Amino acid sequence: MNKRIRIVLKVLGCIVLSTSMLLSACRPMKSDGRKKMTKRTSEETSETTEDPTDTTDTSDSQVPTDTAVPTNPVQKKYTGAEAAKKLHEIDEESFKQGMTDIWTVTDRLEDPSAAGIAWPDVGIEPWKPDDGTGHDEIKQLLQTLEEIDEDSLELEDQILLETMKRDYALSDAMYDMEYYTPEMNALTGVNVELPISLSVMTFDDKDDVERYLKILADVKPYMESLFEYEKKRAELGWSLPDEHLDHLIESVKTVYKDHDGNYMYTTFDERVKALGLDAATTKDLIARNKEILDTSFFPVYEELAKNLETLRGTAKTSGKICEMDGGKEFYEKYFQLRSGTSLTIDEAKKILETKIQEEYLDFYSKLLTLSPEQQEQMMDPDKMQKITTGSFEDDIEFCKDAIKTDFPDIGDVQYKVVHLPKEMSENFSPAAYWTAPYDNPNKNVLLLNDYSDGLGDMLTTVAHEAFPGHLLETVYHVQNMKSYYQKGGTTAYKEGWSTYSEHYIMNLTTGFDLDLYNCYYVYIALLNYHMQAYFDICVHYDGWTKDDIARFAGQYFPGAGQEVADALYDIIIEIPCYVTPYCFGNYYCTKIINDAMAQYGNDYTKCEIHKAYLDMGPSSFDILEKYMPLFVEKQH
Repeated sequence: MNKRIRIVLKVLGCIVLSTSMLLSACRPMKSDGRKKMTKRTSEETSETTEDPTDTTDTSDSQVPTDTAVPTNPVQKKYTGAEAAKKLHEIDEESFKQGMTDIWTVTDRLEDPSAAGIAWPDVGIEPWKPDDGTGHDEIKQLLQTLEEIDEDSLELEDQILLETMKRDYALSDAMYDMEYYTPEMNALTGVNVELPISLSVMTFDDKDDVERYLKILADVKPYMESLFEYEKKRAELGWSLPDEHLDHLIESVKTVYKDHDGNYMYTTFDERVKALGLDAATTKDLIARNKEILDTSFFPVYEELAKNLETLRGTAKTSGKICEMDGGKEFYEKYFQLRSGTSLTIDEAKKILETKIQEEYLDFYSKLLTLSPEQQEQMMDPDKMQKITTGSFEDDIEFCKDAIKTDFPDIGDVQYKVVHLPKEMSENFSPAAYWTAPYDNPNKNVLLLNDYSDGLGDMLTTVAHEAFPGHLLETVYHVQNMKSYYQKGGTTAYKEGWSTYSEHYIMNLTTGFDLDLYNCYYVYIALLNYHMQAYFDICVHYDGWTKDDIARFAGQYFPGAGQEVADALYDIIIEIPCYVTPYCFGNYYCTKIINDAMAQYGNDYTKCEIHKAYLDMGPSSFDILEKYMPLFVEKQH
């Protein structure tokens, strides 16, 4: 469980229960170039996914679509069969151009040669200032996409075309908006995730080990380049304020301090020995790994911590994006990127204000129906019934069996469960899913942190990470999508589906106190998703302070507003729009599916409606909402 929210829950215990009758009557005011681990976390306030947003439909909160009509329509050069051919040429070319380092290729492909891609020489590509040529390429690509006749395409390709046009138009608009957000942070930054990601890379043969060692050797120039990025931010006065810089520096220090016997040594040794290579080769590989770690990897982290110290006192803002030149304009676009929507800030705030009000009333309505014993459990999650059928593996088997009727079949796909070493436990979530490459849907890895205090609700964790969540969604798209572009997907799309999945699984269970679960679910949705997403906008766009957050939260939770502000403010400053993809992803995924259930539920099964949603592939929610009825009707 999210530790910050656990603290707030305990603080609220004596307050909420004693004032529930009164409060129930109140009406208060109201880029993806690197390998990513799709993960849930018990340490991170906004990214916690064990309690997603609720499934209430809000019919007046439609995703707006761009209705502007170009004054000079572009002539369609590619029509008929040439339209699809050109679209997929662009898709393939764009994909290949992105395969610039070994790190990226290993994330996407097991055998790049089958796709006509050679292994790059660079292990992990450093950041470098843009020279402007990329902007010309984006504009040319947009021009070509406009020349494709959409009416000549099948439905799947129409979505692909609209998705690429939408995404590249956003890239065009944001191209010169640089340095507003940090590349590193203390929670989910590459500085934290890179060592963990490297330690769980799978080795199938010696070539995999050699590529790993090349990546490891290139971490030094990569991390040095990230500091150069932070120096650029400091020159603008946009570096993190010192109290937030402290958090980043400490996270960097945890990587290198006391590193004798570190998991970067032990996990490598175990993976190499498991290959069964001859003794001399095994010894040589282990020695080379140790040398790189001792002379390059750990030293660059130590150097980074020292360099970050030199940024103290350079911040000329309090960390809010609206205080930076052009910050509001950037935040509007960045919000759309992270949320997977075309919402304006005002439209987003209206949705959140409505959801906060609805969930506030729903929470207290549910709370008042609970017995005193249930209310006591509600305020102390340590006393709540654990949502699990036994072990992690038991929960996987339960979920696989439970979803057979309501979700599409992906076959008997293979997966491996990796139990993380204790040294990795403090900075890791209860579980995570390591995505399968596009050319091998059977190469799935589920990471389990046996030392996490979030293991009690493992059933919903498994639903989020595996079945029917991330693993099922990833494998389904790898198996069924024709384009590279839609085999991937945005954070908002993926987390929308996975948070929908973890709540859905509870509808398929028996033997658990669902009244208590549903009350707790709404509470976390209110505080950890919708309030935090609202506060993120209010801080970075409207300039709210921590005191403003405390006053707002205090109207809902009298006496505990400051605790809420203390729990949420730092992460809002350090990781702008952190909770946004979870909040809006779940909101729109749930809304689109529930709307379809309401409209077609008498004629189509739940499985067909879920399949229709997945068949559209990852896209922005305005596009998905537009095409969902057509894809449902395609099921028959």
